Amino acid sequence: MQERLDGMERKHNFFYIQAARGVAVLLVMLFHASQTGQHYFGYNYLGISEMGRSGAYTFFFALTGYLMFTLYRDQFGRTELFGTFLLKRFYRIYPLYWLMTAAVVPIYFLVPSFGFGYERNPAVIFKSMLLWPQAQAPILGVAWSLTYVVWFYLMFSLAFLLKEKTVAAIYSGWLTIIALNEMGWIQVKSGLLEQFLFNEAHLEFFAGMLVAYLVRKRSLGHSLWWIAGGGAVYAILWVLRFEQAGLRYTDLLHTFGSALVLVGVTTWKGPVYRWLKPLALCGNASYSILLASLPMMSVTFKLARAAHAVERIGPALTVTLCFLSGLLLCLAVYRWVERPLNALTKKAVQARSRRKAPEAYSRAT
Repeated sequence: MQERLDGMERKHNFFYIQAARGVAVLLVMLFHASQTGQHYFGYNYLGISEMGRSGAYTFFFALTGYLMFTLYRDQFGRTELFGTFLLKRFYRIYPLYWLMTAAVVPIYFLVPSFGFGYERNPAVIFKSMLLWPQAQAPILGVAWSLTYVVWFYLMFSLAFLLKEKTVAAIYSGWLTIIALNEMGWIQVKSGLLEQFLFNEAHLEFFAGMLVAYLVRKRSLGHSLWWIAGGGAVYAILWVLRFEQAGLRYTDLLHTFGSALVLVGVTTWKGPVYRWLKPLALCGNASYSILLASLPMMSVTFKLARAAHAVERIGPALTVTLCFLSGLLLCLAVYRWVERPLNALTKKAVQARSRRKAPEAYSRAT
């Protein structure tokens, strides 16, 4: 995996991908900060607390699809990679997620008023640990997106087991049902599992796969225009959502903007600018930031309220400092928790690969 990622740094400007990922995760965290500021201080930071999600998560979904297709396209059909692929992906997701969830769950038992009640339900805890679809978000609320990521990995892994035409037929049928349901031409049953399986969020991963295919097959040039176009889509959508609640197809439109940005950053031919390095660092730490941002900002906002920071320095500066200090704590989680965990899981995968190699040789002979 690392060797192929090293190749991507040369061919697909992995630095710019990480910088874009950093922008996306900071947008997610900024919207969370505004909503948390509204909750603690009644202050609508940047006027975005009522807008819900930033839409930046669609970039993460599209980027996941892009990376998986780029890294594994030449490996499709190799059944021996099926288990290794899922092991690598699940090692990447679950260890840190389990640690963060294990740290949060006891709080709801010690201080029940922090939650809604379901957080103490054993079935909810068990399903949350598995990232199994539920009627409510997982215990660690920001991990709702990981449920879709896990399902995408399971569906993507079919490419190692089945013939390409069979996989293409399965994907096409599934995505067609999602699109028709979203347009209202058909109606999927209202059951929880059906609603999850045919949610429009799944389309976002395949948008990234489409970008990877086009970048691989076509010369798309003018990277800056693609990035500017995607950024304009986001900006227009934010204005429209600010002025008009309940705007339809916002997720799909955000996905379109994310796809444009993804085309731009993956085809960029410019130098590595120093001023982008902090964003690339946030991109590298994006998983830690995603999982830890709300818990860490909950701590910083509580401390700010206890210190009467709003009365001393005003709400805008208070929320800004809470946001920045929460970000620093998330980066500490990345440095001191996620990176060591990744090193351990990498060793586990390598050890498994070494054990499998002699077995494969003995079967072949």
